[in-house]
Amino acid sequence: MPQIAKRSGFLIGMACGVAIWLLSAVITGRREPWDAAGYYPVALLLAGLIGGWVAPGELSRVVLGIFVGQAVVLLAGVVADPASGGLWPLGIVLLAVYSMLALIAAAVAAAIRSRVGQPPE
Repeated sequence: MPQIAKRSGFLIGMACGVAIWLLSAVITGRREPWDAAGYYPVALLLAGLIGGWVAPGELSRVVLGIFVGQAVVLLAGVVADPASGGLWPLGIVLLAVYSMLALIAAAVAAAIRSRVGQPPE
């Protein structure tokens, strides 16, 4: 499979991060994904798996993109409704901590992909 451009890993991650937040309201009815029991960890793991599989050599960029995509939606919500955003700095910290799940999943997906892509010995 051809290598993707370095910025593509970031953009794929960012799209996954935005999707986590936008789909939360659709799937769970909760505006913030961490308010829906079980949704957020699963969504982060899935985003990491997708990013790690599609861009196995760009794990840091993929996970940074996942974090930034989530942060953009979180901050857009604060700008749209300032009264709801008193805890946004804490939210950014939580995004960073929770993004470690995506990093773990991305590393697993990249390892599996590299194993599958190698010829048998």
